[in-house]
Amino acid sequence: MDLPAADTLLRGCPTPLARLSLSGEMLATNAAWDARVGSGSLDARVHEQERAALAEARREAFVSEATRSLDVRLAREGERARLSFWRADEQTLWASAEVSRDEHEERKARLLLDCFRKMDAIVWSCDAEGNILLSDGKGLAHLGLVPGQSVGKNVFRLFPPDAAVHTIVKRTLAGETFFHEDVTEKAHWLAVYTPLVDASGAVKGLQSLSINLAEDVQLAKRSKVLAECVARLPITLFALDKDGTCTLFAGALGKRLGRSASDLVGKNLLEVYGDREDIVSDMRRALAGEEHVVVRPMRDTQVRIRYVPVRDPFGKVIGVCAAAEDATEQMLFEAKIQEQLDLIASQKQAIAELGTPIIEVWQDVLAVPVVGTLDTARAEQMLGALLEAVVERQARFALLDLTGVEKVDTDTAQHLVRVIDAVRLLGCEGMITGIRPSVAETLVGLDVNLTQTRTLRSLKDALRSCAGLGARPKR
Repeated sequence: MDLPAADTLLRGCPTPLARLSLSGEMLATNAAWDARVGSGSLDARVHEQERAALAEARREAFVSEATRSLDVRLAREGERARLSFWRADEQTLWASAEVSRDEHEERKARLLLDCFRKMDAIVWSCDAEGNILLSDGKGLAHLGLVPGQSVGKNVFRLFPPDAAVHTIVKRTLAGETFFHEDVTEKAHWLAVYTPLVDASGAVKGLQSLSINLAEDVQLAKRSKVLAECVARLPITLFALDKDGTCTLFAGALGKRLGRSASDLVGKNLLEVYGDREDIVSDMRRALAGEEHVVVRPMRDTQVRIRYVPVRDPFGKVIGVCAAAEDATEQMLFEAKIQEQLDLIASQKQAIAELGTPIIEVWQDVLAVPVVGTLDTARAEQMLGALLEAVVERQARFALLDLTGVEKVDTDTAQHLVRVIDAVRLLGCEGMITGIRPSVAETLVGLDVNLTQTRTLRSLKDALRSCAGLGARPKR
């Protein structure tokens, strides 16, 4: 077949068709072949494990009059092709291709297409010079566009020079893959930008998918305000995955501590803080499923950190989120409060001791003047102090003087009986002196059993009684 006739056949055939050399070099192709198989060497378009069979099929087709066909995997993931070869002339072969995806890939493609048609999203791509190749999706309506309207235009001329999209496109065409979030008056966009690379690894363009996350734009605006607040308040929010890799780091406190998102996001915090066993232990506790709060010194700041495990729907820990705040001033305030409380407790103890003094009036005799109300706390303090004094001074007599007590109730009377019973167990005789008439009347009405306790009219009478029983004068 002469070359003009061959060119006519290539241009007019809707089937992917190519003219090859025996070595597999593509001499001529039609548009359908370029779209479905690609240009360049055929071997480069076929999976490396299929190339030996491909070479054998071409050889057999060249030496015979029959068509030789075989199924191969293309270099494009998930695509297969039935390639057919037949002899064109003494030096070349014809080749046709029937390209198909495997069943799993087709189901996945249909599912993705169905989801995309229902999503409030935008998908677009451009070449290495910024010329838009694809622009589609319902989300274009938020921008006042329709699918395909921007195709053929250059993104660098379509948007003003100071537009953020210029920087985004340049970063992606430089080989960077990243997420970008933007809140406008009409939508809350989360976009992913990825470079398009050829077989050699060179960037030949970009592709992007943007999804509108919020029908309620006010919610998106509040989220943006919240993010701005976090960036200014003296707190830090951070998160790590199950392996310890930092996935989020935001807040003004981090800057004060000499840390930033660029320093930590993407790095393993268990390694970054490897010299701080306490912090590593805190993170491991959270990764093990324990929610807890700790205070750790960092530089000249006391930082309070709350760790909260993040779980998947099945309850498995898949990461940790944490909030850190500057607790330095609060801890100083709490320390001052504790000092004041300790001082008050000390003063209260001193007042209690002054309220129930224990006086050694004779060498073997201790006197305890009771003034005011005798409640449970005061009775316990008096009992402990009196028992210690009885043992320390080897006292034989303990006198409870109620001259200063105006009234008693059942609890007070029971406390007195307990004190007398307790000192008796130590070999010391307890006496009650100075009972006023009103108190005596109350004790009788309360039916308190004082038959085992000696009562005397006054402290003077009690001292005389002790002297008669063998107590020695104090020297």
